[in-house]
Amino acid sequence: MAKTKTLFQFVGKSENFGAYGCFSINFYRPLTGSNPVSVDGVPIEAGSSLEISQNVGDEDHSFYEIAFTETVAGNNALHISRVLPLD
Repeated sequence: MAKTKTLFQFVGKSENFGAYGCFSINFYRPLTGSNPVSVDGVPIEAGSSLEISQNVGDEDHSFYEIAFTETVAGNNALHISRVLPLD
């Protein structure tokens, strides 16, 4: 059984985000007050998330394109959690 660590990060701008060998990654858009956002072209609805998991023993080394559509009323807000192998 692998030992893992979970990292949580906040992203507030459009950027490329690296998975860096994680076993799974989750992108969560808050329910209220957040501008529309997409990850690699997949829109994330308010209060929803996009989770990508690997097969057992596989690692994700992708870079994900995070793109916000800025509106007048909202803020850019995306919460990301990753499960990584413990070194």
